[in-house]
Amino acid sequence: MEFPPIYILSLKGAQRFAPLVEALEARGLDYEIFWGIDGRERLPKAYEPRVDRAGAEARMGRPMSDGEFACALSHRGIYERIAAGDAPSAIVLEDDADPSLPFFDLGPALVNPPCGLLLFDHKNTYVRVRDRLILPGGVQAFRVALPPFLATGYMVSREVAAHLAFRNGPVVQPSDWPDAILQFDSYACDPRVITQRGRAVGTSSLEAGRRKHRHRRRKSLRRLLYKAYWRRWMTKRLARKLA
Repeated sequence: MEFPPIYILSLKGAQRFAPLVEALEARGLDYEIFWGIDGRERLPKAYEPRVDRAGAEARMGRPMSDGEFACALSHRGIYERIAAGDAPSAIVLEDDADPSLPFFDLGPALVNPPCGLLLFDHKNTYVRVRDRLILPGGVQAFRVALPPFLATGYMVSREVAAHLAFRNGPVVQPSDWPDAILQFDSYACDPRVITQRGRAVGTSSLEAGRRKHRHRRRKSLRRLLYKAYWRRWMTKRLARKLA
């Protein structure tokens, strides 16, 4: 089966990829395990120049945890690998990704990417319903109106990977998703063809890190004074929420 290159993001101390690897190998698909940065206890000092802690807190209204910074930097590491390769697109899966049967039907249609970014899994997703792609396996994809949550699984073109890796500045938000994706043809699958294994029964290590340090978003009525707040408010009301 023809498929874009597949990268599985995992940590050496928390290998959860066995079920995912089994599903890929059952269909004869090649993959590469990409060892990410482990920031569950602390972000290694070597990576501090690549993050902007003050900028992240100003942008998100709360401090980002070291685990969130490490995860975002790990995804960037994969983008660098994709940008340096020859393939026009690649698929990135976190090690707890659980692919459905339609995911495997999509692969051949993604070798030559139909868009810059295609989100297989997503949450809090607002889309423009009049701008859609018809994909194999009864899957549709709608253009993203606002950056959603979750980076469990997605296809990214080499050009978009290069931008996210080298031209998006220091990390100021988690891996799910930078505002920069709105500059490109970014779409979200409906229905989702990847889910996050165990999402309903447990707490992720990133969420655990936020709770440990009490990193909660601070809301202030001052946000009502900013044009960006009202632009987002209007975009939500003109868009459709998928998930």
